[in-house]
Amino acid sequence: MKEGEVLSEGTQKRPQGLVVQFGMDLEEQLNPSQTFRKVGIMAAGEDNKKQLQEDMELWTDKVKQTLMDEMVKENIRLKMEIQKLEAELQDATGNSEIKEDIPEMKMKFTSLENPENDSQFLNISCSFQVSSQVPYELQKGEALIAFEEEEVAQNVIRMEKHQVQIMGTDVEVVAKPVPLKPGVRFQVHVEVSKMKINVTEIPDDLPENQMRDKLELSFCKSRHGGGEVECVEYDKQAGSAVITFVETGVVDRILKKKDYPLYINQDCYRVVVSPHIETHLKKFQVFSGISRKTVLVTGLEELQIMDDEIVEDLISIHFQREKNGGGEVDMVKCSLNQPCIAYFQE
Repeated sequence: MKEGEVLSEGTQKRPQGLVVQFGMDLEEQLNPSQTFRKVGIMAAGEDNKKQLQEDMELWTDKVKQTLMDEMVKENIRLKMEIQKLEAELQDATGNSEIKEDIPEMKMKFTSLENPENDSQFLNISCSFQVSSQVPYELQKGEALIAFEEEEVAQNVIRMEKHQVQIMGTDVEVVAKPVPLKPGVRFQVHVEVSKMKINVTEIPDDLPENQMRDKLELSFCKSRHGGGEVECVEYDKQAGSAVITFVETGVVDRILKKKDYPLYINQDCYRVVVSPHIETHLKKFQVFSGISRKTVLVTGLEELQIMDDEIVEDLISIHFQREKNGGGEVDMVKCSLNQPCIAYFQE
């Protein structure tokens, strides 16, 4: 009788033995009952069924153990990866610090002042020397020549007229001093207070005296980083104030955050806090600029059709020769087609 032949109604002949298909994927391993339905089972008798059930249980236990082993290995690998990344992060943090030595700078004693009070030593102070650039409008047909030596420039100016060879043609130019406009020089003194802070975005909910009291009460609370207040300068129209504290360190604590809680009638407002910076201008001076290494050359109006760089090179070659009264040239700038602005600084 052939395999699968019908013996009686609802009954088939079942072949002896067990057939299992391999090459199963992970999903099939996780669901062994479905796997066995796919591969098909041919067994005969109750003994075969019992043996098959035992084999399935044994195979399931092996799959579970294999998966557990893989999970343990993966956890170990991830822990090692985390430790490696943490070590790299610590190295990166250390490398971000400045390790180079700070360059030394020569200092000299300049002045002696009597401090108004002890708090002046606590403030951060700095000063800057500012000199304005002096502009000069270079007209068409003019050029500026900067020499490395002042004596050479002054000698060229004394000679006044020069014959410059440009593209086979002698062009007569006139050398003059550069007429510069006056410039200004001043000092900027900046002082960052360690006893005062600026407060802005104050709500306009109370009269001036009451708001001043509210500010003092709010900023003296230690739980918010505040401290004893010496005085409050409140500007109702601007919605701002300058608060001065008695003790040092309060300003640093408050400025760790950008805002501060201000309580008014059980409502909490967040006002903005910032450093108090005072700026002063001192030693304002007006000076007459003189550029003794620079020469103004005129008489190039007929060369408008030529390229500026070519003319600059030819002028530089002429005035570098000692026989023409020149010397080492630092820079040449021509303005043949349109006016331009040249800037001089101290």
